[in-house]
Amino acid sequence: MAGEPPPVLDPVPGHRIAAVLAVLDAAVFGAVFLLAHGLGWTPAGSWTGNNLSAALGVGLALGVFALFGLYDPGHAARGWLQGVRLLRGWAVLLGTGFLIAVMNRGDSVSLYPMLLLSLGVLGAGAIRLTALRTWLVTRHVEAIRGASVIVGTGPLARRMAGAWSKRKDWEPRLVGFVDDPGPFPSRPARPVDDLPAPYLGGLDQVRELAREHRISHVLVAREDLSRGRLVELAHQWLEDDLKVSLVSSAFEVMVARASASLMGGLPLAILQQSPQRGWGLRWKRLLDVGLVTLGGIVLLPLLGVIAVAIKATSSGPVLYKQQRIGRNGRVFTLFKFRSMLADNDDRPHREYVEALIRGEPAGIDVGGEKVYKLVNDPRITPLGRFLRATSLDEFPQLWNVLLGDMSLVGPRPCLPYEWELYEDWQRARLKVLPGITGLWQVSGRSQVPFEEMVLLDLHYIANWSLSLDLALLFRTVPVVLNGSGGH
Repeated sequence: MAGEPPPVLDPVPGHRIAAVLAVLDAAVFGAVFLLAHGLGWTPAGSWTGNNLSAALGVGLALGVFALFGLYDPGHAARGWLQGVRLLRGWAVLLGTGFLIAVMNRGDSVSLYPMLLLSLGVLGAGAIRLTALRTWLVTRHVEAIRGASVIVGTGPLARRMAGAWSKRKDWEPRLVGFVDDPGPFPSRPARPVDDLPAPYLGGLDQVRELAREHRISHVLVAREDLSRGRLVELAHQWLEDDLKVSLVSSAFEVMVARASASLMGGLPLAILQQSPQRGWGLRWKRLLDVGLVTLGGIVLLPLLGVIAVAIKATSSGPVLYKQQRIGRNGRVFTLFKFRSMLADNDDRPHREYVEALIRGEPAGIDVGGEKVYKLVNDPRITPLGRFLRATSLDEFPQLWNVLLGDMSLVGPRPCLPYEWELYEDWQRARLKVLPGITGLWQVSGRSQVPFEEMVLLDLHYIANWSLSLDLALLFRTVPVVLNGSGGH
């Protein structure tokens, strides 16, 4: 076994470094604007021709630099990464300068704003990529690099450690390995005698180790972790703002947003948090409300016809209200067109769902295909069978979307007794708003087994985008019209 872990890293003085960078950028851009004004380079009346405008220009530049992460010490210390971000910032500043020039000068567009902003980027970039980068590398290289830990102690983990030792200078240093503990907590379950770095503890200790050793990157190099355990751990580490990479052979189904890289011949999937946060959620909500408002007006006559048909063919209310589990386990009332006899017994469904979730053989053969849903249910009315096959019974959930309980696209909400049977990793499918349609519905609906449904939901959450939502909505239309997988 290797010796003691390397000494704990000092914290990165992020705020101090960011302040130094901001003061430097402000000084460079301010000097460019004021020098241009003092030398008479700017025409009379130009927006660059007074101190207030110069201050606004400096503020604009600092805001764009912050938007592209140029005040992050890790980005500022890496020459090529900082150069790419400076070019992107320059492009945005050029576009902004052009728009300001057009609005300020009318038909006569001045190129001075774009010229001065470009000179500012050039000056700030030159200092950042030379003297400032040298200062960061000399004083804070180890702290900025951070630390990494490898999950596993087998041959794959050792190969990963060998590849990691040949990493680029700025990759986090390897401080040790974690794995399932054996009878003695100080040693893993599998015997190891020649690990290239210390064994630090069990998988459940990563959070504690991350604080102790300033770990920023977790590399998973175990192929025998169960799918559920791996999903659970990956989501936990991502929520702790740790970067997570998986040797791709260790994880055949991606359930987190990922980008690919290669390390010493080993393909890595680098996981990222779901984009359904912040502005992503706001844009999704705007899409939901807009489409439901327009669609509700168009569908109103059809909804009226369905309501009349339900009332005419069976006794009981038109709408069926049911308690469901929504985002993060919150209970809400879901609305559907009633497709069953009133006051029915739900015990058959409870028993079937319990067997399905626990992995017991629950598929029913229908026409040579396995269906993972109760069929020939005597509780369903003749009209209800048609409504379910075409998913018309789900239309009242448009009201749930307007209330904010659901989204048009997302994982289906589950029943409270289903939620109680879920394992922790399976509950991750409802970390977002549930939806009326989703990846599961367009991938087979009732013909998809439970665990595969969960993985499809996790894949959707991790790779969400507005374009994906729109694509799934379009793909839902033929599925509904054909009644594919509906029971």
